[in-house]
Amino acid sequence: MLFVYEALRTDGTAVVDRLEAGDRLAAAGALRERGLVVLRLEATTEDAPAAGPGWSVLSHRITHRDRILFTRQLKMLLEAGAPLVPALEAAEEQTLKPVMRQLLRRLRVRVEQGDSLARALEDEAELFDPVFRSMVATGEATATLPQVFGRLAALAQQQEQARKQVLGALLYPAILSVLMLGVIVVLLLFVVPRFRTLFLSLRSPLPVTTELLFAASEFATRYGLYVLGLLAAGVTVGVLALRMPATRAWLDDLQLRLPLLGPLVRRLQFARILRVWAAMLRSHVPVLDALQQSRAAVRNAACLRALAQVEEAVTSGGRLGPSLASTRLADAVIVAALRTGEENGRLAEATEFVSGWLDEDNAATIHQLTRLAEPLLLALMGVVVGFVAMSLFVPLFDLASAAG
Repeated sequence: MLFVYEALRTDGTAVVDRLEAGDRLAAAGALRERGLVVLRLEATTEDAPAAGPGWSVLSHRITHRDRILFTRQLKMLLEAGAPLVPALEAAEEQTLKPVMRQLLRRLRVRVEQGDSLARALEDEAELFDPVFRSMVATGEATATLPQVFGRLAALAQQQEQARKQVLGALLYPAILSVLMLGVIVVLLLFVVPRFRTLFLSLRSPLPVTTELLFAASEFATRYGLYVLGLLAAGVTVGVLALRMPATRAWLDDLQLRLPLLGPLVRRLQFARILRVWAAMLRSHVPVLDALQQSRAAVRNAACLRALAQVEEAVTSGGRLGPSLASTRLADAVIVAALRTGEENGRLAEATEFVSGWLDEDNAATIHQLTRLAEPLLLALMGVVVGFVAMSLFVPLFDLASAAG
């Protein structure tokens, strides 16, 4: 098989090439033996180019993965001692996507013309959030740009891992839910109508559960398309409503009030905030600036309001720990840890430690909730299938007994 790969050499330069191997595992092993850090590895055909617009379906847009790769490339190049302009030029030459290459060219030209990288990034605000731009500006001002890009790469990796963790935990329950819905649809549309025809031909009295099942099947058969249309309309209205700030704020407040989900949502949001604080404080960004820029990491309107309260209190001269304690954003033990770090002049270390601990705790909580949801969904599926089986076969057994 032929594989197209993108990897980083030990000196930080990127390489794009093709490789012949028996399978993907063998290809990855061969690249590791060459001392390459594999970033992408995909099977291709003999006549596929090593790079070009068709290499990716999403080649016309810059993805989160592209930004992570850009950050890693600059980190390795700058740590290897390359000046900023040659580093941008090397990244531009080795980038696969034309749209990403154009972005790097724009940044390089701006820096060559005398602008700072942070100022050049300001014109790409739709791609680089305020946290990224602020940390780069601080890195340029303090001559710590290689370390800043290292922290940005680590921050992006942590955020990606947290996102995959949540999505992975939701995957199995989602599959079970879809499977259960599919079983119900098949039973109501195909299995139950056959039994209904049989029982109607026998003109025998039926239990209430069987009558209810037949009524549900008849409704699904007659009005199923209308129900699907209403569901589609409801989804459309829901999506439009979610774009309204008032609706979004109400749902965010509701999330935090739910018994099991609320505390988890709040802790997940605060973990995102802490990761940003840790990266920015390590890069010598002032506390108030870190508070202001961390708004970009918050996805919940209620948590954003709480963060605004903390920012207002710190702006008025208050300390971070007591300001956090006056909100419901963080648990008492987290507030105590941050307060201790602040009092000892080690707030950056404290936020880094607490963010790591909170990530581990959130992962354990998600795992527990997933393990709880799986048997509940299986039990619900069993109840549905059992109800259908009882409603269909009990009358059959009664008829067989009466005939015998």
